[in-house]
Amino acid sequence: MNFLVLLISLTINYLWLKDFDRFDDSWFFKFRCQVEKRSAQLQGEQLRWIIALVLIYGLPLVILLTLLIWLEGTLFGLATMALHTLVLLVAFDRTQPGHLAKEFLRRWKEGDEEACVLYLQKELDLSESEMPETTEALSEFFSQQFVYLFFERMFVMFFWYMLTGPLGILIAYITYQLRDSHKLCGGEVNNGAQLEFVSLLLLVLEWLPVRLLALTFSLAGNFVRCFESLSQSFWSFDHSVDTPVLLYGYARCALSGLVEPEEEAKEKAEKKAEENASEDTEGASSSGQAVSYNPSREQKAREISALVSLLERSQAIWLVLLAVMTIFAI
Repeated sequence: MNFLVLLISLTINYLWLKDFDRFDDSWFFKFRCQVEKRSAQLQGEQLRWIIALVLIYGLPLVILLTLLIWLEGTLFGLATMALHTLVLLVAFDRTQPGHLAKEFLRRWKEGDEEACVLYLQKELDLSESEMPETTEALSEFFSQQFVYLFFERMFVMFFWYMLTGPLGILIAYITYQLRDSHKLCGGEVNNGAQLEFVSLLLLVLEWLPVRLLALTFSLAGNFVRCFESLSQSFWSFDHSVDTPVLLYGYARCALSGLVEPEEEAKEKAEKKAEENASEDTEGASSSGQAVSYNPSREQKAREISALVSLLERSQAIWLVLLAVMTIFAI
């Protein structure tokens, strides 16, 4: 049933929710604030954050488990399947990676760097100090955030749903929401120990999916370069490693040799421009406009498009493997 639920969720997500940027997660933020306000009345800082975490994780899990037990066998299992699908859709739809890439590339190709920065600040809830300062760094920053967003939204959820069902999905969802909402209720960081716990739990949730996705990148791209990079860091359990940077490094290795080199692309563009100019010399001279070509910008756009394709191929590989596992009951 799990594979069928995944297919249904992906279909709904693509056909119905593809134009939505963000799923409304405000209920969780309000829920967390209420829990932490109640727990603030307890004596002892350590006790307060432990009780808060137990309630934040425990209450939604108890409600979901109760619903699963109550709906078991109802309508020949269709009610349970619908509940599984709903949990996956909630976990999937925070920020749509496909829509994010499309809108960023549109602004990027127009040469509007300020619009790119403002768009990322709005969609990813980033402050101005968190944004890179140069154009070169901006495209790389977007690529890192994009590949991690796709990983967080799809691959982590795929992995834990197939392994633990909707309860595992809910744990992952709550953990990501805790990470994203750690500056609430007055804007201050709630508790250093709580943030450390969330960070450690994220490392546990992402450790194996990161490596499986890197292995998938090897199959979907440059196997030798990507597998060599993966083998060097496979057993690392370093808490300080930045997962977006790590994943983007694997993706760049996988794309080695698959993206047209900048010099070659520039030569083709200049040649095409010369051909167009020779065919319509009179029109070009009357307009007084010179052909403008920014090789660096075009190269970065191609790299981002190649990254999107790599992630889509990797997703297809995962779905095929999950289908095989379902068919042969592995």
